Amino acid sequence: MGSYQLLASRGRVFVFMSARRIAREIAVILMPQLPKDKSKLEDLDLDTLIGKTVHMLCDYAKQNLADANGLLVKCSEELVDIEVDHPDNIDSVDALKPVNVTTGQLREQLSAIDRALNLVAEALDIPEMAVIATKESLAKDGLAWRQAGEQAGSRRSEIKDFLTRLITTYLDNRDQIDSYLKDARAKWQVERMVSIDRDILRLACAEAFYMPEVPINVCISEAVELAHRFADEKAAKFINGILGDLADSARAFRAAARRTDVGSRTAG
Repeated sequence: MGSYQLLASRGRVFVFMSARRIAREIAVILMPQLPKDKSKLEDLDLDTLIGKTVHMLCDYAKQNLADANGLLVKCSEELVDIEVDHPDNIDSVDALKPVNVTTGQLREQLSAIDRALNLVAEALDIPEMAVIATKESLAKDGLAWRQAGEQAGSRRSEIKDFLTRLITTYLDNRDQIDSYLKDARAKWQVERMVSIDRDILRLACAEAFYMPEVPINVCISEAVELAHRFADEKAAKFINGILGDLADSARAFRAAARRTDVGSRTAG
């Protein structure tokens, strides 16, 4: 499953995103809220920011579900209208007779259902993120929920630890990360990038250069996945190109850091 984990119970399967992927998604949402003034970084209350972000995500999930329900209701009403307006049902006083529909009518309704399912799928991802702040919310009745609750404690810690490290790594190296982006062969000006693209790139560079336990190809693929989720295909290709340009520099930086570390331990 790669970046996903499975929990099966009573014939049902719950799909959970990996802790690191959840952390990366929350980090992208947090980025615009981070202070630009370095003097204010010491006063940054990351726990409060995370809590606000989780509440915002849960509200977004509720809106998605409401929108999905609206689409399905509209689809149902339009299908009823098709039956009511059909000549075979004009004089019907009892139950409406089933009628034939055109491929165009069917395609339109299937498209609406597809949009509704996408909204539901996206909404179902979001409560899983909330384990970092609302562990107790998973302690509900039912075996599957209890099993999820048992996993929540360790996942909550894993998500928060990785999220905190990712954000602080970026903050500690913010200027240098922007210089790497400016030096990419694509020669894009960081300040002229779309904000969401810039934030995804900055976080990916924090991982690629300063978090050596994460393989560089994973840094790139996860950044591209974030672009698909928060932006579009064009942004994903753009981000993939920029990070591809920086991959060799990141490998060289990691190798130099390892040599420095080995030298320091040897000298010690």
